[in-house]
Amino acid sequence: MMSKRKTVIIGAGHVGAHVASALMMQDICEEIILLDTDAQKAWSHAVDLQDTACYAGKNTTVRSGGYEELGDADICVISYCGAIFKENRLEELEEALNIADEIIPKIQASGFQGVVVSITNPCDLVALYFAMHLELMVVGTGTALDSARFRIRTAQALGVAPADVDGFCVGEHGDSQVPVWSQVRVGGRFLEELEQEKRELFGRFNRDEIEKATIEAGWKILTGKGSTEYGIGAAAASLIQAILTDSRRVLPCSWQYKKDENSPVIYTSIPSVIGAGGVIGRIAPALSKEEAKRFDESCRLMEKYRAEYLDIRQ
Repeated sequence: MMSKRKTVIIGAGHVGAHVASALMMQDICEEIILLDTDAQKAWSHAVDLQDTACYAGKNTTVRSGGYEELGDADICVISYCGAIFKENRLEELEEALNIADEIIPKIQASGFQGVVVSITNPCDLVALYFAMHLELMVVGTGTALDSARFRIRTAQALGVAPADVDGFCVGEHGDSQVPVWSQVRVGGRFLEELEQEKRELFGRFNRDEIEKATIEAGWKILTGKGSTEYGIGAAAASLIQAILTDSRRVLPCSWQYKKDENSPVIYTSIPSVIGAGGVIGRIAPALSKEEAKRFDESCRLMEKYRAEYLDIRQ
């Protein structure tokens, strides 16, 4: 890794700009470069964000630039988006891959040797596509944001602080994701135990409603204001911080996964140890029978889309 903690963000829209803001406000990077096909927008976001430095008490340099900036960068964030948004993220795949085909040769030509953090939807498939074409560590944000949504909505239903609810979602960053109820803990205790012991506190919430709210949150936010930005900015910043500081945090994110030796490699989310260089290891989650079935179905869906959309481009 280089010494400047330098991050280049490809795609300076709502998501890319908020990733930059989160990185700056948390003092994660020394240098942030915004890159976009709309160079004026990238410049404007960079200057606007740099103008906060005095009040934020930060010494981070934020500017716009081109692909040549990747030569000495630590992190490359993929946060571009197409012109069409769909409720089912998988319907955005074709356009996302077309744009990826334009970007990949430019990353290769830049000499970039760091870690790629991919956000662009459909996250798992786009991250896999970049990994198939770049000889680099590519990590997708995956269900990092979904897991936060799951924890927050569970905490709200229980009347406790989100920080005291431990839980995660596995599988696709999309409709087939699986909130892992069997492993949810509150104050170190399994929620399923507390539901039985203290029904007056923990037995009066609707799991189906929480799960539905978790899965549908992104689309509802997007239709309400045109994009999601704050949550994914924070999620991506946490992932990048873990990489740059070699913190070995365990975060749900999208990386390579094989169900068995006869299955193709896909990208999907399970808890992963994140450190210098990206994913250091993965922790296979203990799932209930029903959760395991749903996770398998999610993996099969990713295999199907890999075969139908990614492999034919090889």
